[in-house]
Amino acid sequence: MRRPARTAHLAITLAALLLSGLASAQTQPIVTTDLLKIRQVTAIDIARDASKVVFAVRSIAAESNTGGRGGNGGKGDDDRDGQARPSYAYRSHLYMLDLTDPEARPFQLTHGDRNDASPVISPDGRTIAFVRGGANDDGEESAQVWILPLNGGEARQVSTLEHGAFNPLWSPDGRRLLVSSSIPMSDLEGSPLWPGERPRRQWGDAALGEGRTARPDGSKEEIRAWLERNADDFNPFVINRIAFQGEHGLREEMNFTHLFLHDPSDAAAEPTRITSGFYDHNSPAFVPDGRGIVYAASKFDDAHPDRIHPTTIWAMELDGSNDRQVLAIDGYTLSSPRPGPDGRLLAFTGEMMDEPVFRQSQLGLATLAGDGAEPLWLTDEQVYDSSVFDFEWSGTGIELLFNSAWQGGAPLMLISEGLLEPAAIVERDELGPVGVTAFDVAGKLVVYAVTSPRNPNVLRIIDSVGDRLAMDLNEWVRDKTLSTPREHWISRPDGLRVQSWVMEPTNREPGQRYPVCLEMHGGPAAMWGPGEYSMWHEFQLLCSWGYGVVYANPRGSGGYGYAFQKGNYQNWGEGPAGDVLAALDQAIADNSWMDRERLVVTGGSYAGYLTGWIVGHDHRFKAAVAQRGVYDLETFFGEGNAWRLANWAMGGYPWDAKARAIYRRESPFTDVNRIQTPLLIMHASNDLRTGVSQSEMMYRALKELEREVEYIRYPRAGHDLSRTGDPHQRLDRLNRIIEFFERYIDNPRPAPQATVSAGE
Repeated sequence: MRRPARTAHLAITLAALLLSGLASAQTQPIVTTDLLKIRQVTAIDIARDASKVVFAVRSIAAESNTGGRGGNGGKGDDDRDGQARPSYAYRSHLYMLDLTDPEARPFQLTHGDRNDASPVISPDGRTIAFVRGGANDDGEESAQVWILPLNGGEARQVSTLEHGAFNPLWSPDGRRLLVSSSIPMSDLEGSPLWPGERPRRQWGDAALGEGRTARPDGSKEEIRAWLERNADDFNPFVINRIAFQGEHGLREEMNFTHLFLHDPSDAAAEPTRITSGFYDHNSPAFVPDGRGIVYAASKFDDAHPDRIHPTTIWAMELDGSNDRQVLAIDGYTLSSPRPGPDGRLLAFTGEMMDEPVFRQSQLGLATLAGDGAEPLWLTDEQVYDSSVFDFEWSGTGIELLFNSAWQGGAPLMLISEGLLEPAAIVERDELGPVGVTAFDVAGKLVVYAVTSPRNPNVLRIIDSVGDRLAMDLNEWVRDKTLSTPREHWISRPDGLRVQSWVMEPTNREPGQRYPVCLEMHGGPAAMWGPGEYSMWHEFQLLCSWGYGVVYANPRGSGGYGYAFQKGNYQNWGEGPAGDVLAALDQAIADNSWMDRERLVVTGGSYAGYLTGWIVGHDHRFKAAVAQRGVYDLETFFGEGNAWRLANWAMGGYPWDAKARAIYRRESPFTDVNRIQTPLLIMHASNDLRTGVSQSEMMYRALKELEREVEYIRYPRAGHDLSRTGDPHQRLDRLNRIIEFFERYIDNPRPAPQATVSAGE
């Protein structure tokens, strides 16, 4: 696989990233409650004339204590000792920066107990449209689109859609706003043409004629209507979908994303829905002349939407007429259509459908006219063998920027008609790969947010002045002692090369030996590295406690191409486990300060699985923590909302005799009786990505076997607890992992202490 090329006119250095983190003496360790201080840029939009940029910043705010015992929403009450329990909630606010003045500093536009996100600047640069949520992320208030004048004045709500609104887009002339809304099936006209998959029932067959009423002891038709009425409030749930699980509970009524046009100048004007039918209309974009839009949809009437269909690119006029398919590629599913500046070309992403777990998302170009011309793939296995995340036209000819997973980071890449392969614009600093988490571009000006070993997130600008810091969102890091990851590569017996990193305990003393934590990532196609945002705090916290940290990207990880990502096909256990253990062995051999008698291991989701696998086959670890994992793959097929992963990764269904043997061979529960390592099992009660029964099975089996095991369940939490869950539960999770390790590790280092703890 080729390494990203570089171009002289856009190549930059990130040395300033180091300087920004070293402005003052670093004397304090990272502590658990530093999690509450981390801020992240989630969205960026540059004005058309490149005069200004707006961006959204997500943070965690302390909330007033209003009762309850924790859980999602961040509410708490008094602890048993009578002291008030702190509570926290996520907040998102908008900021703006003048790009015409290199000395300008960002200033905050919105405040308060709100979540303001997805900002977009109007074409004339005078107004911002954005999505404003309610005071709490609890579903009580639907998010709506608001606008904020930049010449003074208050924000004003534009959309009043019953089911909320998101993804605002200005028309090129600034006279209309296009917004998306998720509409329940019962609010759409007519009935779907695709089958409902309810045995011997048809759409609308519970309706009664005039003069008849639903009754529990009436005729067959009246009983049917009575049953239908009971199900209106989902008591009971009537399940006929194969994809019947959401993230936290059973899915209720099917919803479809539709598009609405608003006149932002007329507060009384009703929105106009321009799409119809029982389909999702995703990733819309205006064509440059403003007369129409393009979007991605899967419009197939021969099978239920839960069945797998390719997504194709569609176009329509601004009034919804002339709805037509403009791009479909056999064997591919397409998404994210973005017309080029002159309206001739259409950029999009596409992924082959034959192996959904392993194929890379490619960036392509086609003609917008839908004339049947062969599309051009700008990235593929021969040019850039990794998945494209987000992309943007630069506005200067055929030139696009995109970010992507790549060997421990998320570089910002340039592709244009003058390059044979993508060129790295932002890729590494002196400490290793960095990760671009959000960006926008206007000509040669780029604004981007980046994660690096020195800082979880900063905002930076590339312009005529150079590459410069625009906002340090986490200035508190300057006063912290940090550990720096060091990169390593190992070659495995089958020829695969595996990348890993080692982090030393902070303030390591020469001659002392330290415990080591092997951290593993989920997915299994995720990728970790110095540029990965979500683990920045956890890794540094373990180092503050006196642990070395080793992490690797085993076979199956993203960021190393199709062949590497497919390296764990029908091999979730032995191959990846061998990779991460080999990385650990090499780290111990290379670092005399590592104590091979004091090793611990942890991971979540797929890595919860891998933790269970390792402790059933290797007994070197003093303690292990398996988080939100799957342990019996046959059960996983029936229990989790990611059930298709089982078939795709194992090469068949559990009832196929040949595949069943693979399921059982690859399931950690098969070897539960071999587990000797003390194990902490953690799961969220509302986790329907992986489900909870398998963690219950593991716990009960180990209790019956009289092994050292403890089981933690987080109420009202879902699969993403460690990343986006209730902050109090996130603090609890971190400390429980460390406390469990400390039971089994002779760790003389005292607990790291902050000058002031945000969690007190």
